Amino acid sequence: MEGSDAGFTGIVLGLSRADVEWVVQARMVPARIVAFSPLSTLVLGLSREKTLKRSDLSIRHASPWTPVLLAVWALAAVAFFLAIASFLRPGLTEYRVPFVLLTILLGILAIIVTGLAARQRTKASSGSQGGTSRDDVPWLPDIPLDPAIAAPEIALVVLAIAFFLVLGAFVLFLVWLPAVFLVISLVTFGAWWRLHRVAFVMTSQHRPADLKAVGQDLLGRGAILSRTWDGYLEAPSIRVAADRRRLYAMSWRFFVLFGIASLGLASVLVGERFFPSPDWTYAILPLAGAGVLFFAALLGSVYRLRFR
Repeated sequence: MEGSDAGFTGIVLGLSRADVEWVVQARMVPARIVAFSPLSTLVLGLSREKTLKRSDLSIRHASPWTPVLLAVWALAAVAFFLAIASFLRPGLTEYRVPFVLLTILLGILAIIVTGLAARQRTKASSGSQGGTSRDDVPWLPDIPLDPAIAAPEIALVVLAIAFFLVLGAFVLFLVWLPAVFLVISLVTFGAWWRLHRVAFVMTSQHRPADLKAVGQDLLGRGAILSRTWDGYLEAPSIRVAADRRRLYAMSWRFFVLFGIASLGLASVLVGERFFPSPDWTYAILPLAGAGVLFFAALLGSVYRLRFR
């Protein structure tokens, strides 16, 4: 039985810690429960489809690069937007050169730190089951540094692409999506917020029958369970758990697509304000239409999950 030697670790998504504790205690299973808030779940990527589908949920280690990466990229993002503002706002014209130089310096520093972190992340990924990294920077893309080191001209292209990719990922996943997350939580009367409550259930002493009962009780309360629970559930419950994971993955994709569309629309509207032109309409209408479509699909998937 899966996890019988090294203990069991399972993710419960969509229930409060109190609800999970009540179910576990009612079945008298000695387990440790670690809960995360919805925003922590979003930033740390605890509810990612790959995470929920993993057959091994060893404790995720906190990467020592995380605070450094967040700090450096936050400074680089601020400097970058200040440099952009210096070209758009007449009052900031005299600071244009310092802002541009600061952006370049912080960009180089951010790329160096990201490159080092990416190498460590790749090593951690190759040493984990299924090639899935267990660090807590899921938004950090793997950067192909080997070709860049071999050819300086390729290095410039790779560094430029890396800067905008990681800066874009930072702004999207750590700034924009959390804000969109809160807005959608308000619109759905807290359903989207409650759906992202995460609890890790960890136990080293267990019987398959006990975990089967706990898993079925959690499913009965509407929880989304990680794949590690499947080894203890019966076939009908496994189908329900897999179906909920699929629906949740679909809702997450709609959420990210809506976030990208809304961020693109906001950027276009800002551009239209500073550079008025009727041509902006060709970008505004498709982005607005896509945003409405993804938002409607997201709402539908959320309520399908809540009432399934």
